[in-house]
Amino acid sequence: MKKILCLLLVSLSMNLYAQFDQLPDDATLDADNIIYWVGNGNGQAVLAVNWASPDTCLAWGVRFDGDSALVADLLHTLSIYDDRFNYTSSGNMIDSINFLGFHRTGNWWMYNINGSGAPLGFNSQYVGNGDFIKFGDESCGVSDTNFNYAWTKTVTPADLPDQTAMLFCDSVGTPGCQAIRFDNPAIIAWASNCTINRGLKNISNSSLGYANYGDDSDCIGPSSESTTDGVASLGDAGTAVLTFDQPISNGEGYDFAVFENSLNSTFLEQAFVEVSSDGEHYYRFPSISNTQATTQITNGGAVDPRKIHNLAGKYIVGWGTPFDLEELAGYSNLDINNITHVRLVDVVGCINPLYGSIDKNGHIINDPYPTPWGSSGFDLSGVAVMNGWLPNSITEQSMASNLIAYPNPCNSILYIDDLQPESSVELFNIFGQLIWQGNAYDSRIQINMEPYPNGVYVVKSGCQTVKIVKR
Repeated sequence: MKKILCLLLVSLSMNLYAQFDQLPDDATLDADNIIYWVGNGNGQAVLAVNWASPDTCLAWGVRFDGDSALVADLLHTLSIYDDRFNYTSSGNMIDSINFLGFHRTGNWWMYNINGSGAPLGFNSQYVGNGDFIKFGDESCGVSDTNFNYAWTKTVTPADLPDQTAMLFCDSVGTPGCQAIRFDNPAIIAWASNCTINRGLKNISNSSLGYANYGDDSDCIGPSSESTTDGVASLGDAGTAVLTFDQPISNGEGYDFAVFENSLNSTFLEQAFVEVSSDGEHYYRFPSISNTQATTQITNGGAVDPRKIHNLAGKYIVGWGTPFDLEELAGYSNLDINNITHVRLVDVVGCINPLYGSIDKNGHIINDPYPTPWGSSGFDLSGVAVMNGWLPNSITEQSMASNLIAYPNPCNSILYIDDLQPESSVELFNIFGQLIWQGNAYDSRIQINMEPYPNGVYVVKSGCQTVKIVKR
């Protein structure tokens, strides 16, 4: 704090910004005007960033579980949902906040809550439902003689990202498919307890009652290739919470898989996947559905699995959708090496925004709707634990590795050390696709990670591999 005050005094003496005896009101934005919401939970806050050059202030909505959330967790949620946004920090201080062409660094970022200066660093400060948090630096606004600040630049809601052209792995049997079969030897355990909270058969017609196919016990233990036995239906927006004899931990690859009973590779009923290490705070895997949302897919329609990512129910019966806990690393209330609960939330695939579900990019998710039967919604048949598994596309080599990759997580340049001279180095994304290749001329090579979205990657050189995370 002393260093910040000294810097502000210097700035004052140099007349870099205007002084006021009485500050104007800090600019704000009502939550009803926010376009892009990220995260999950009943709590919500607005997070804005004020850049002085270019002269822009953008705001996002961030949802969270519980009565309050750390400012750091809100920033982290935004960074893993919106691939255009990232930040760097040192201890309790923000160093830079970046969004597309908006970038400032080294200007002592500060923040306020509801227009008043925050008393604690962003790693220690909690905010509640309805709060407005705004970041800026000393050149973004005006101050009074007591070094209080107001950022008066008009706040503009951030728009939705456009990633609708992205494609992911295809159905079972196609090259690079990430599905895991129910009898895969990598599976070491299955869920041992399940509690279902049923949703309606049709969320827009409550007179039809609730889904009722199967029961809680059908979702524990091993899955199978049966479309009728060992299955329970959640109904529209229904949930299932599963627990395990031993917690799930973060291994070298996918850590658990969720199984559904789809009759074929295109009748796909989907669900969000959330995890918790305390049974109270749940964090959702950021999901993508690039299916068109102009024409409703009916209960006889089809979903292209290539347009789906991080949603359970992507594959045909007997094959599970895998998830990597590394994607959720960094939350204060989540221990990714001690996951005790997995929660599934049925995706309401209705394109009517009154009822429909949205993906991480704010796009409405379209899947077969309505399905007004007792078996309505996502049909859960099991959750398998792997604690680290990589698909055949990138695991035919040994996972024993002497490669050194840093920084990990990385933001821009990734350095790979201890290489054999003239050796080939390859970079794979989490779908097993080769996205970069180069040759080392000595024991080190560097990879520019800036063009790639945030996520998990695998670096391979010879028979050695190492997993890295881009944030």
